[in-house]
Amino acid sequence: MFLRWEKSGMPGNVTVGLNGSPGSFAAVKWAAKEAVLREVTLRIVHVQELPVPPEHVKHVAPWPPFNDLPTEPKASSKYEGLLEGATAEAENAHPGLTVIAENVSGVGLASEALLAEAGTPGSTDLLVFGSHGLDRFTGFVIGTTSLPVAAASPCPVVLVRGGKNAGGKQEPLIKHPPGQLLLGIDIRGTEGDETLLEFGFDEAARRHCGLRILHAWTLPPTYAPAQTADPGLGNELAGRIVQTLEQVVEPWRQRFQEVTAQTGVVMGAPGAELVYASSEADLVIVGRRERSLPVGPRLGHVAHAVIHHAASPVAIVPHP
Repeated sequence: MFLRWEKSGMPGNVTVGLNGSPGSFAAVKWAAKEAVLREVTLRIVHVQELPVPPEHVKHVAPWPPFNDLPTEPKASSKYEGLLEGATAEAENAHPGLTVIAENVSGVGLASEALLAEAGTPGSTDLLVFGSHGLDRFTGFVIGTTSLPVAAASPCPVVLVRGGKNAGGKQEPLIKHPPGQLLLGIDIRGTEGDETLLEFGFDEAARRHCGLRILHAWTLPPTYAPAQTADPGLGNELAGRIVQTLEQVVEPWRQRFQEVTAQTGVVMGAPGAELVYASSEADLVIVGRRERSLPVGPRLGHVAHAVIHHAASPVAIVPHP
C-alpha cells in the first residue's frame, strides 16, 4: 500500500474523521467536547485516496501509465474549506482547545491509514466517526471507513449519530436530558470486564454523570425441560447473576466513589436490550474482543446490533 501520512507526533489526542457529510460534522462537534473533557488536542483528519496502482488491480479496463498518476495529490479548495470550517467551529465553541487539521492521502482503504496512526503507542486516545440514517429501527448507515476501523482499532472507537436541528444543521443525536452512560457487560470475570469497566468509569468521572451497567442473559436451551418442572429456576439463576455482577462492579465503585453506578440484569438478547436502553443514555459502551481470525478482525453480533440501531453515540472498546 502506498501511503503518505504526516504524523503529528502528538501524545494523546482525539482524532475525528471528516468527509464532508452532515454526520461527520456531528462527529467533529462530539469529538471536540470529548477532547476538552480529556484535556488533549483535537485532530480533524480528512482522507483523500489516490487511484489504486495497476499492479494491484486485476481484470479491469486498460489503465494509464502509473507514472502519470500524482504521487502527492493536491488538496483541493473543497477539502481545505471543509477542514478550515470544522476547525473554526470547534475553536469557536471551545476557546483554548488546540485543534490540528490534516489532509491524509494514500492508495487503498482510508481505514488502513487511520489504523496505522492509531497503532502508534500513545498517539491516539480515541477515534471518532459520524453515521446517519432514518431512525434506530431502520438502522444507521455506517461508513466504509468507520466499520473496519471499529473492528480492528487498537484504541476505542466512537460512532456518533447525527440528527438535524431546527436550523437544518446536523447535531449529535441525543433526545433526552444528559447525565448517564450505558455500559453493556458480559460478566465472566475476565480481563475484558476490567477494560470495559475502566473505560466506563473513567468517562463517567470526566462527565460527572451516572453510569448504568447492564447485563442481559438468556436461559441455555438445555434448561428448558428443567424450567418446565421448576418455574422458579429462572429466578434462582437471575439472583446468582445479580450477585455476580455486583461483585464484579463493587471494586470499581470503591475506586470511583464520585461516580453513581447502577447495575441491572435483564433476560433477553444483549444487543436488543442495549438498543432499547440506549434512548436514555449519552453514550453506549460495548466491547470488542481482540483476536486473530483467518478472515481478519471482526465485530461481534452484540456490537453490530448496537452500532446500527442504538439511539445514542456508541463506543467500541477493544479488550483481551
